[in-house]
Amino acid sequence: MFSALVKKETKEHIFSRKGIGFLFVVSLLMSILSFSFISVKELSLLDQPTVVMTMLKLLLGINILISMVIGSTMIAGEKEKGTLESLLLTPLTKRNIILAKLSAILIFWLIVTLVSLPYLFVLAYQANLFPTILLYLYGIGTVLIISFSSIALILSTILVSTKNAMILAIMSFLITAIPMFLSTTMKKSGLAKVISENSPVSASMKAMKDIFINKLASSQVLIELIPVFIFFLLTLFIALLIAKKVDFLRGE
Repeated sequence: MFSALVKKETKEHIFSRKGIGFLFVVSLLMSILSFSFISVKELSLLDQPTVVMTMLKLLLGINILISMVIGSTMIAGEKEKGTLESLLLTPLTKRNIILAKLSAILIFWLIVTLVSLPYLFVLAYQANLFPTILLYLYGIGTVLIISFSSIALILSTILVSTKNAMILAIMSFLITAIPMFLSTTMKKSGLAKVISENSPVSASMKAMKDIFINKLASSQVLIELIPVFIFFLLTLFIALLIAKKVDFLRGE
């Protein structure tokens, strides 16, 4: 029954017109950026680690946003369409329903990364960075996707409107990503400093730089990634805990 729900969610959200549209957008952006690195003189002068980091940041950022858009519609969408009752009447527990929907998002992430790997392989070939790219993408990248998708599912469970869930989900990501758009001086004080020191996005970007540019030891990188792992455990725990809120509409 669990696998049947995963297939249903995958078909509905991934292999639908919307899902294919998302895949097309990601492929188009990767193609444009890859072409720019080759054809634009200024960009072609960049070293390969910097090029790879730029591609990974684009890939992660876009896919986190897409995953949150998909996740925010999964439960609230069932409420709006009136199909939640039939889902709750299946033998699946509420936690398994959440996990099945999260699994569908991970399938989308897997498909997107498979589409993106040829671009990354070509851009990183001479520097022999491809194994490191795979490790970062399927290690840290997957953890971030699960974390932010869990937030989207939490909001989708609590709220009835997919629109409200989607807006709040995207806002939550943008808040954690604020330090990426601030100068070093601004990140040293106030709220920006607090967010920068605790944001999983900031920690993952710093780890990326230390892996591809500074070549730090694995032990040092893992220490930097502590906020990412804490965020992952916290969001997944809350998503599974709040699964009990997935209930018949009259019980909400």
